[in-house]
Amino acid sequence: MLTLLCIPLAAGAGAPDRSSAKSSFRTIIAALIWLGVTVTATLLMVAYANAPGQSGSPPMIWPKSSQVPRDADHPTLVMFVHPHCPCSKASISELSLLMTYCQEQINAHVFFLKPAKMVRDWVLTASWREAAAIPHVTVHCDEAGHEAQLFHAETSGDTVLYDAKGNLLFHGGITISRGHSGDNPGRSALQTLVLDQSAQQTQTPVLQTPVFGCSLFEAECQKGSVKCKQ
Repeated sequence: MLTLLCIPLAAGAGAPDRSSAKSSFRTIIAALIWLGVTVTATLLMVAYANAPGQSGSPPMIWPKSSQVPRDADHPTLVMFVHPHCPCSKASISELSLLMTYCQEQINAHVFFLKPAKMVRDWVLTASWREAAAIPHVTVHCDEAGHEAQLFHAETSGDTVLYDAKGNLLFHGGITISRGHSGDNPGRSALQTLVLDQSAQQTQTPVLQTPVFGCSLFEAECQKGSVKCKQ
């Protein structure tokens, strides 16, 4: 005689664990959300770093009302900087490297913006000290942005180069992106123009590169706020 044994199954045995499945689903969703946020944030940071600032149109001939002592024997370079712009530390670093190559063959000046209502100490930042330490570079306090306006500079790090006769050779930035040092078209162009006099004589049209930095004349910047630099 065949005897059938009925063995009762434990409660829930053989059935899917719904709570475990729900937990795994939530984990996957959370991971996808985190990945999406991370990718989006990274893309935004890359886009910001590579977004140039406004580029003005400096006068083709050296402005006579400028207080900058233009060199009649060598090219004259002028850079305009917002003292609280973190991006411009890279511009100053690139200027320092340029000066190591050009030695005494260029007359270089850096003007730091000082809004009318701000005291002089507001301008004396680490960027000021770094620029002042570069050999053959003269730093100035640009009262109410007077010189920046004469040269139509709009973005921190904006740089112009005029030849010994006062003709514009170059204007733009000397960094590859916001706050990043390294080889870039701006510094390379300046180095060629300064060291190769034949390039100065044949340079047409004026060389221009993007400027990566903070605005010099936005309302918040003029009031002395650094919120626009974040």
